[in-house]
Order: sequence, then structure tokens, then C-alpha cells
Amino acid sequence: MEYKQNIALSAPHIRRPRDTQGIMRDVCIGLAPAVVAALWFFRWKALWLLLVTVAACALTEWACLRLRRDGAPFDGSAVVTGLLLALSLPAGTNLFAAAAAGVFSIAVVKQLLGGIGHNLLNPAMAGRAMLMAVWPTALSGYGWADAASSATPLAMTGDEGLWSMLWGRENGSIGETSALLILLGGAYLLCTGCIRLRVPVTCIWSFALFMWIFGGDTLFTGDAAAQVLSGGLMLGAFFMVTDFTGKPTTFAGELLFAGGVGIVTAALRLWGPYPEGMCFAILLMNLATPLIEYLTRPPVYGTWPSRSAAPDPAKR
Repeated sequence: MEYKQNIALSAPHIRRPRDTQGIMRDVCIGLAPAVVAALWFFRWKALWLLLVTVAACALTEWACLRLRRDGAPFDGSAVVTGLLLALSLPAGTNLFAAAAAGVFSIAVVKQLLGGIGHNLLNPAMAGRAMLMAVWPTALSGYGWADAASSATPLAMTGDEGLWSMLWGRENGSIGETSALLILLGGAYLLCTGCIRLRVPVTCIWSFALFMWIFGGDTLFTGDAAAQVLSGGLMLGAFFMVTDFTGKPTTFAGELLFAGGVGIVTAALRLWGPYPEGMCFAILLMNLATPLIEYLTRPPVYGTWPSRSAAPDPAKR
């Protein structure tokens, strides 16, 4: 009995001073610039949307943890999910629909599969996809706080230049307005060790190369640069593609996953029915993560790949 207990408690015995709550706190700090931009440009609409999604996700997480009765603590990941969900939605989103998306993200996508670390799909993107499938009219409220509702800039040819997209005067979902502030938040996550630079860089470069090859524009100039700076690419590359649970853990797997998200996003923008493809690209690559993890697993030296390949001890 003692032998089995030792096996259950075997290595690795690696301890780090950071815990899940600390990581989620750093992610919230990294999202703070994008949240400030959303509040500045969309004012009360953004505030109510953020409050509703965060409250719906947090309350659903609390209720699910109470029902499970396994002593799991509230780690703050539901707050991150609520922030990402709100930042991926337009300011005119119906608040009841946004709350329903938050409940779906936590209760169905996350807690139903076992909680944090067990979910296959990104909860925030799954909630947004649910709205696009069940409540498509709820995502039509693109527009500034003092302007009429309009289409997302990816669905039309805007006159605003690249500097406008970089600094923040770009219409769209409330978290997509300023690429510079998203980069600032991503830099904070990089400095605190929450993300690896190779993941967002691979995602963005694969997207840009695909747009350059099949979109007919010069790399990082003209429409290709506008495509990189607009939409949910920057937000997704730094805050969703880097999600610990949804991506592979191997080096090659991370590159394949991030590159796949960038390529699928570009393909959906060029030929898909929706102007923004980041949401579905992340979900599709989330489904492919177990296969990528299996194909890119490192070899274990000192073991035989199968029983049939192992030498027969009697013939030695």
C-alpha cells in the first residue's frame, strides 16, 4: 500500500512561487490597457458590457464550484473569461445575450468538463461562437457611443489609416480598437513570464504571410497591414492563442498551433462568410490540440516504442 502511494506522488516535484490566482491576476493587468481603451471610446456601453459578462462568468463559476463540492477554490479564471468575452463583442451587444454567453462559457465549456485545465475549447471564444450561431443579431451593434450602429471595419473599406488602427480610433469590438495598447498588455505578460513570444509572433506572421500570398498585397503594407492591425487578431494572438489549456505543451506543437490559428484566420477572412475569423480559428485549432500534442511528443530515451520491438530477454 505504501508503494502505491509513492507511485501516486512521484515526480515531478517542481514548485514555483506563482499560483493560478497570480497568473490570472497578471492576465487581468495585461488586459487593463485594452479595457481602458474600451471604456474611453465606447463609454457606458463598454462599462455595462464588461460588468455583465464578468458578473455572469464569476457567479456561474461560484455556483458550479458550490455544486461540485470538491473544495476547488475560486481562482479568478472566470474573471479573465468574462473580460475576454466582453472585449470580443461589439459595444451594442444585447446585455441579456452577453450574460447568456458568459453562463454558457463557464457552465458548459469549462465546468461541465471538469473545471480549469480540463476544458478543450477556449471558453470566451466558445461563448462568442454560441452567440454567432444562436443569437446572430446580438453581434450587429458595431458603432461608437455617440454614433449609429454600423458594420465591422473588416466588412467594409474604411478611410481611416493605419495610425488610426494603431492608436485606437478603429470601430469594431470593444477590445479591438487599439493595437498599440494590446501590444502593451502583451509586453507585460511577456515580462512576467505568462506567455512565450514565439506563440503570438508565429500566429501574426503566419497570418501576414498567408494574406500576402493569397490576398494579393505587399507584406505589411496596404491592405495586409490593415488586416493585421484590425479585427481580433492582435487580441487573440496575445491573450487567447497563448492560453495554457487550449494549446499544446511541446515546442513544435506550440508553433503548429499558433501558425494554424493565423492561417485559418486569414483563410476565413478571405473566403469565409464572416469578416472576422479569429474566433473559429482558435476553436478549430483547440480541437486539433490533442492530435498536435500526440504528433509532436518528444521521444523518451531508454524505452522501447512497443512491446513487439523490445528484445526477448530469453535470447540474450
